[in-house]
Amino acid sequence: MTEVIAATVRTHQTLQAAFTAAAGSGERVAVVVDGDGRVLAAVTDGDIRRAVLRGVALDAPVGGIVSAAPMLVAADEPDESVRQRLLANGLPALAAVDETGRLVGLRRLADLAPDAVPAPVGVLMVGGRGERLRPLTDKVPKPLLRMGGATIVERLIASFVRAGVDEVYLTLNYMAEQFEDRLGDGSSAGVRINYVRESQAMDTAGSLSLLPPQTRPLLVSNGDLVTTIDFAAMVDFHRFHKAAVTVAGVEYAATVPYGVLRTADHHLLHIDEKPTTRQLVSGGMYVLAPEVLRYVPRDRPFGMPDLIDAVLRDGLSVTVFPVFERWSDIGSKEEFERVLFEFAVEEEET
Repeated sequence: MTEVIAATVRTHQTLQAAFTAAAGSGERVAVVVDGDGRVLAAVTDGDIRRAVLRGVALDAPVGGIVSAAPMLVAADEPDESVRQRLLANGLPALAAVDETGRLVGLRRLADLAPDAVPAPVGVLMVGGRGERLRPLTDKVPKPLLRMGGATIVERLIASFVRAGVDEVYLTLNYMAEQFEDRLGDGSSAGVRINYVRESQAMDTAGSLSLLPPQTRPLLVSNGDLVTTIDFAAMVDFHRFHKAAVTVAGVEYAATVPYGVLRTADHHLLHIDEKPTTRQLVSGGMYVLAPEVLRYVPRDRPFGMPDLIDAVLRDGLSVTVFPVFERWSDIGSKEEFERVLFEFAVEEEET
């Protein structure tokens, strides 16, 4: 049993507060307690993200999403019983309570079945030319541009390692040798790096056909993203839903620069002046079950939307993992300068 850490919230606190507490706990679990310290429920990172997908706002009280029949365990429940419950429900941990209902610790899958969940294999797509950032990318590939003390791709690799990844494939095309020169075998980053060279541009999924057969889940990302996403939480989410594919969804806001007419037949009801619409868009990060690779045709360009459509046509599950953390694809020189400034400020403060 792990030591109790400060990952408790009250029912009146917000989902955002619970999300922050869960992220800081190391187990991505926040325990909801009453005024006397008795456990009412436990909410996971995934519970909060699923609630937001249902339309619950992050500033809503967390008490509104807790289960009426929370899954808790007694402090003295046998390890094998707890292990089976964790595996059956795809959970990283369960809150353990004493006979008075107070929190005494967490029963963790990592302690009870450390080898039950295979570590994901990482795949970083770094073959693009970074056309939108020219001339910055005329001599340096976009993923090798520096953000503070490290390059974009090095930051992604470090995030993968924190999610338990021990092996990463880099799919290369544009200026491939620069990645090998910079990253080597990956030992300095605590990971084994394998390089896969495209003979032609393979679109966003085609290079997956160049990987050797896999038996573990694949954590796939565009290699030019700057993000603080918790990749381990994304893998947990994928496992919880027993999905074939999990897609990271990022909120995108666009303001219409005109007054929008709201009508009923020929009648004007209202004018919305320059409204902002919000959509969930693909964040370029995915978790794939290994069997999904059979849908990728060999040696020709193939897009990730095509792969997902093929999976859906066969009736397999594709889930969406909403991203609350920082995310940017550095789509312009102005965006690059803004994110670069943010990292410079943060690193100076630390």
